[in-house]
Amino acid sequence: MNETLLYILGIVIMVFGLALSIGLHEFGHLIPAKLFGVRVPHWAVGFGPRLFAKKFGETEYSIRLIPLGGFITLIGMYPPAKPGTDDSRRWFSNAISSARQAHSEHIQPGDEGRMLYQLPAYKRIIVMAGGPLVNLLLGLVLISIALSGIGPNARVAKIDEVVQCVDQMVDSNAVCNANSLPTPSKLAGLESNDVVKSVDGVAINYQSDPFTAVVQAPDVAHQVVVVRNGKEVELTLKAGLAELPYADASGKLAVDSSGQPLLKERAFVGVRYAVERAPLSIGGSFAAAGQMTTDTLGFIVQFPVQVYDSVAGLVTGSERSPNSAVSILGITQFAGTVTADENSDFADRAFSNLMLLGSLNLALFAFNMIPLPPLDGGHIAGGVYEYLKRGLYRVLGKPDPGYADTALLAPVANVMFLLLLFAGLAMILVDILNPLSLG
Repeated sequence: MNETLLYILGIVIMVFGLALSIGLHEFGHLIPAKLFGVRVPHWAVGFGPRLFAKKFGETEYSIRLIPLGGFITLIGMYPPAKPGTDDSRRWFSNAISSARQAHSEHIQPGDEGRMLYQLPAYKRIIVMAGGPLVNLLLGLVLISIALSGIGPNARVAKIDEVVQCVDQMVDSNAVCNANSLPTPSKLAGLESNDVVKSVDGVAINYQSDPFTAVVQAPDVAHQVVVVRNGKEVELTLKAGLAELPYADASGKLAVDSSGQPLLKERAFVGVRYAVERAPLSIGGSFAAAGQMTTDTLGFIVQFPVQVYDSVAGLVTGSERSPNSAVSILGITQFAGTVTADENSDFADRAFSNLMLLGSLNLALFAFNMIPLPPLDGGHIAGGVYEYLKRGLYRVLGKPDPGYADTALLAPVANVMFLLLLFAGLAMILVDILNPLSLG
């Protein structure tokens, strides 16, 4: 399959995966809503004109033209005005009234007791949290499948290549000659495909750096046992010291102003390790996915700054951070690029796409949990506020204050919608004019 077709395939996989993630998110709202008796007229993936629609029971399920999200219609999303209050006398009265009337065209006789706002607060919280929690679970599952079922590429305790001389430690293209100083691995008799079994009698984990103890004690000769062609071979290995390239604090190769590697004296052995798929345990996968979730929540807090920096970079021409925010377009570009990489095999492509879809679901979870309307987190916050307020009034012996009037936050929801729309369009522009580089 040629590169162009693979690129398109990567985009198709990501679009389909995104649509599935959004659809499952909406099912996360729909299923508890139906269980609690709320009528749900519509479930949709995408926006705009219907491409496909089918009604089952009370709900029409549809696929829409613009695949940039999804929605369900819950009747009675916002409560009516409380007796004795007049919305027309409030600021932003039109926005508040519009929120109260949202989806009123779907209300039918017999729906009087089936409104979302009529549910107890804890049930409304369950309905609104269902969508993000589905994305969280889906993200954890996809990432765990990638990390445990396929495994990331990792350096293992297997010798891929023995570096012949010290000159090649500085420049891999250097040619060794009679005057070149052999590396410690060459002197010790290590060979390609040797698997390091133990060092000084200590068993070596296959997925670890086998010669850490050797370079930490360069003045000591160490006994190394390797498996070669199915047989154990014992060797003596002593680390060397030389002026060699090194990594800076960021983990990248330290270079001078002209881009040339900087050198410093350090201990070395002189081998290049094999890189293989190294699946994690289920526990390790969930731990890694949990850390990714925490990192994603932290990233969401910085999202406005990320958008600003990305847009400002278009004006100043500054280099785009590899950790910057991306749009849906940027995600599909990334998926197409990793799928079309000619150096990747099926496992590489499957791993990358599963990790990308998993990360996307974690981002959907974190984003939707922002406690501001119209996001799910805003409705959850309203339910929590009502639950706590009613509980406090009950403890204090005061009359029940009733439901929280979340329609009053409609102006905030409108502003948030416009901000999110602007941020989304801005990031699409950034991804077109200054796409992220995989390098």
